[in-house]
Amino acid sequence: MNKFALAKSMPFYDQVYNSIKQMIHQGVFQPGDRIYEAKIARDFNLSRSPVREAVRALEKEGLLIIDDKSRMTVYKPTMKDVEEIYQCRMVLESLAAKLATKLATSRELKEIETILVQTKKYLEGKDEPDKEAIIRLNSRFHDLILQFSKNNRLQKQLSELRSLTHYYMLMNLKGERRKWIIFDEHQEIFNCIKRGDDEKAGQLMSNHISNDLHHLKGILE
Repeated sequence: MNKFALAKSMPFYDQVYNSIKQMIHQGVFQPGDRIYEAKIARDFNLSRSPVREAVRALEKEGLLIIDDKSRMTVYKPTMKDVEEIYQCRMVLESLAAKLATKLATSRELKEIETILVQTKKYLEGKDEPDKEAIIRLNSRFHDLILQFSKNNRLQKQLSELRSLTHYYMLMNLKGERRKWIIFDEHQEIFNCIKRGDDEKAGQLMSNHISNDLHHLKGILE
């Protein structure tokens, strides 16, 4: 638990929220595990109030599930959840890619390109790539395309899927050469955006997310 110890500079609610989220992402709390507010409060030497706030926020994001008997467990992915979320992403992010192709400035395109350059450096390094770093860069690639679509309502709809999308991205890296496959697909999408082919960029984004869905279904099965 020391690895996830709290600092004094942030509100306790935020720290508890971030710590529990990290522990879920890093597998300290496994899917289906029971979580107890009282135990977390004791471990962090806090009152239950900030823990309760953090738990409610994580429940809202879908990472914690509270049943009708108030039992709290870590979210366990189901095939139906994965299919529904990725179907939404295919439609919404495909549109984001089309809009970004039309609206992104040269400076904004450079930002996306920088993310790809950084990702490639990680993948080509001598050491095993840092999984969390790769996830952050992959997430940033998608986030920038969404941001440069300049459609606030589109961004709002996708923000509601952010936590579970990140959770699935962690699972999605499993498999031989999986990190490189994702990178190559990102590079293809960016190449289309850069040359102004909005229809192709949208199609490739849809294909990319569909490929992720197919891979995840294989893992879950």
